[in-house]
Amino acid sequence: MNRELIVSELEAVLEMSPGTLREDEEVRKLKNWDSLKLLEVIALADEQLHVQIDADRLAECVKIGDILKLLQDATVANGPPA
Repeated sequence: MNRELIVSELEAVLEMSPGTLREDEEVRKLKNWDSLKLLEVIALADEQLHVQIDADRLAECVKIGDILKLLQDATVANGPPA
């Protein structure tokens, strides 16, 4: 999955309008960010990207760009879905 599609999926999880999520946004300042959204991002990684991400590493992400990097790195490390 390419970066634009990951951003689109994140926008859906965070209940944001398409095209409004910015990589420099601080995760904790998003009005919809909470522990449930963190779990939804983990589910997104598992169900859509077919990768596992560590909840602690996700919780350490400061900006949306950090989450994108974590997801992309996991996707690259695991290769394309079977």
